[in-house]
Amino acid sequence: MKALVIGGTGPSGYQIVERLLERDYDVTIYHTGAHELEFSRKVGHIHGDPREKESIQKDLHGRRFDVAVSTSGRLRYVVEALAGQVRKLVAVTGEGIYDGIFARAGQPTLPALIPEDAPKTTDPAKDRWGYMVHVGEQRIAELHAKGAFDATILRYPYVYGPYAYHPFDWYIVRRALDKRPHIILEADGLTHPHRGYSVNLAHACMLALEKPQSSGRTYNVGDERVLSLRRITMIIAEALGHTWDMVDMPLRLSPRRNPYARVQHIVFDLSRIKGELGYRDVVPVEEATARYALWLRDHPPAPGGLEEQALGKSAFDYAEEDRALATWKDGLTAMGVSYKDYIASKSKPIGWPRAFQGDMRAM
Repeated sequence: MKALVIGGTGPSGYQIVERLLERDYDVTIYHTGAHELEFSRKVGHIHGDPREKESIQKDLHGRRFDVAVSTSGRLRYVVEALAGQVRKLVAVTGEGIYDGIFARAGQPTLPALIPEDAPKTTDPAKDRWGYMVHVGEQRIAELHAKGAFDATILRYPYVYGPYAYHPFDWYIVRRALDKRPHIILEADGLTHPHRGYSVNLAHACMLALEKPQSSGRTYNVGDERVLSLRRITMIIAEALGHTWDMVDMPLRLSPRRNPYARVQHIVFDLSRIKGELGYRDVVPVEEATARYALWLRDHPPAPGGLEEQALGKSAFDYAEEDRALATWKDGLTAMGVSYKDYIASKSKPIGWPRAFQGDMRAM
């Protein structure tokens, strides 16, 4: 059996390749060649640009595969090139397809659990990237209906794990490694960003490849449990043996926005993939978060490199961060609150009013 993975060197792509190899597939990856990884067995390589229509058509012309997984590149061009060339296609898209996913404060937001049939981004002027994801998915559905291939779509949330293109966890990990005494958590770190550990996403991909009931279906996928930003921060610090003050600050006042800090909770409804394909996490989210923190410790991004730039040009401007914190402390003092008491209060559970406690005891 011949398999093609478009991408193959990213976080879930690498894991998908390894699972295909475990199943004795003859695997070829199509990528730019900018990042080369060692796999457990021999893997074929097609070097080209999966983002350019002409390159995709030339590089994939006449090549046939039993299965293909698209994790990278321009989806609409990729699926056109694969039409009639592959039996089964699993196409990875993302959260950007949902209208309002990147809402700003004061704008309409998404439901608490985002189902697959939530409103899509259909206005290119509003969000061109999300709109093009929608266009790509529509083209897949059209080609599937025509019998060009048997297709399944997986919508990813934030992806974390080794080789992640945007290592959001590094924002926290580097601060712990640099022994920062505090970290600012916007909105008290209580927002919930849905993430997907690379191993778990690869498992979902294999289910989509192997389960016949996935034919023509679209699934949200991600970790079963969604952690708050505060909990993610605590797990990373514990894994690295670090302690710090976690400082609450309004999102708009924070000098450096944590990439996981959103103006709304982003939580996918996973009931479809769990019910139809039997999806369950291979690695629990707490363990996955700790594993990735340790991996980043041992494989740190280059200071100022592309990975750090993806977090923002001044993501690690500690001097500005310290100035903002000093101003915040002054504000607390002006309100008659000591910084020490304020931090101590963050680690204590919120007590019920005495009258209500009495009502509870009477129940």
